[in-house]
Amino acid sequence: MRRHARTLTSLLSLTIALNGLAESAPSDITVTNRTVIQRCVIDGSSARMIAVGFPSGFNYAYDAQNCAPVYVWQGGFVDFSGETLGRGGRRCEILGVKQSLGTAINPLRIGNPDTLPESLSFKGYQRNQETGTPTFRFEINGLLVEQSIKSPSTNTVQISLEFESKNSGDKFYHINSSEHEQVTLSEGLHWHRPGVVMIPSRINKASISISLRNIDKPYIRKPRSLSGAQIYSYYCKACHSTDGTKLIGPTFKNLFGRSQEIIRQGIPDTIIVDTDYIRESITDPQAAIANGYENVPMPSFANVLNGHDINSLIEYLQNP
Repeated sequence: MRRHARTLTSLLSLTIALNGLAESAPSDITVTNRTVIQRCVIDGSSARMIAVGFPSGFNYAYDAQNCAPVYVWQGGFVDFSGETLGRGGRRCEILGVKQSLGTAINPLRIGNPDTLPESLSFKGYQRNQETGTPTFRFEINGLLVEQSIKSPSTNTVQISLEFESKNSGDKFYHINSSEHEQVTLSEGLHWHRPGVVMIPSRINKASISISLRNIDKPYIRKPRSLSGAQIYSYYCKACHSTDGTKLIGPTFKNLFGRSQEIIRQGIPDTIIVDTDYIRESITDPQAAIANGYENVPMPSFANVLNGHDINSLIEYLQNP
């Protein structure tokens, strides 16, 4: 792997830096002192999911297709490798134990609790200038609604709704209270029946507070398992061919056992490519620069690939 000014890793790091985020692991998006909003493919009822993370460690997933929060988690935010590896579009992992909010598909209904909306259109979100916290906006049967989600205290989630005007008809919100310790309704709201909250026509601001059950299991991150061919495809292919084609870095064709001219600490040398040389090239690529590639510096992958990844890649490169 030789001289590479723009890799997926460096591009991701640049994106994170521009958005004011901190990076705890190469593919993780973490939250510092400002709420983070990230569109990504994560578990849920639709592909139009938006992850929101707060500095407190509270995070939630918002379904933009059905205009509702679907679950929350505490701790880390999102492993974004599903988007950064390959061509993107893969599922990203949330870095915590998922807890369902018990909201139904299209939880808000107008006029009749058993009738799905005739029209439902997501209108984006507005961010608080100081905190970055989003207020989601959507239109349901022609009625504009603003929705926000926050965690006022540990294990508590508050869903707030504000309607464009009063006297817009009775509204109903479907939420399964049996999944929680307690569900508390703001003044004027009441249970129409189990699982359905009624918001009378006269009320244009409503909130539903959820007391979550305690989590009885810790979050354990699943180890990543990539084959050598996958690692090559994700991290190396853009700059290093396996068929002799000249790219930005040296080809991997007939890599092992070949004679390679290098420059080490400014002194020219010739080495035979072996496992130790490849491992060094991955973790400390500036130590021995392949002759002719001094002007296209490659970043270290020491914090990107773990020991298992490196061994898998080396094994693959012996016979790509």
